[in-house]
Amino acid sequence: MRTSRSNSQVVAIYAAILGSIYLIIGAAEFITGLQDLLQLSATESFLGLPIDFFGGFSAFVIGATYLGGTLLWKEKVESLGFLLIATILSAVFGLLYLLIACADGFGILLGTWEGGEWTWEWLTSGTAGTGILRPEIWLAIASIPMGYFVIKTTRREKVE
Repeated sequence: MRTSRSNSQVVAIYAAILGSIYLIIGAAEFITGLQDLLQLSATESFLGLPIDFFGGFSAFVIGATYLGGTLLWKEKVESLGFLLIATILSAVFGLLYLLIACADGFGILLGTWEGGEWTWEWLTSGTAGTGILRPEIWLAIASIPMGYFVIKTTRREKVE
């Protein structure tokens, strides 16, 4: 599998940016979630990020996997596997949090059918913390070009 040097470098930079953002968000969510779990102090959200121990850990793992794909800068084709797995993980967790936000909205809809009042709060503060504003949803959308590149590159030539 051959990619041009310029394409490899652009994808490696994109992977480093996505990986760094995921690592920062994951570390912030993990640390605040750990503080909340151990009740060390009154836990406050850091930069509006949700307090989520396991969500932070998963974002940290996705970021580390993206950073494993930066070896594409040196044209190491094996790093495409890191990028493929990171993109799949990103899509899975982004879709999971999006489905949680939609389930919150559906719960509000069912409540209005029973005579309750409709609110839009499920979009910004649902059971998953920040609702649709959760960073993992938007980072999953930002990962779509990476997935497209990896699939296009691996399908172009047969594996030898």
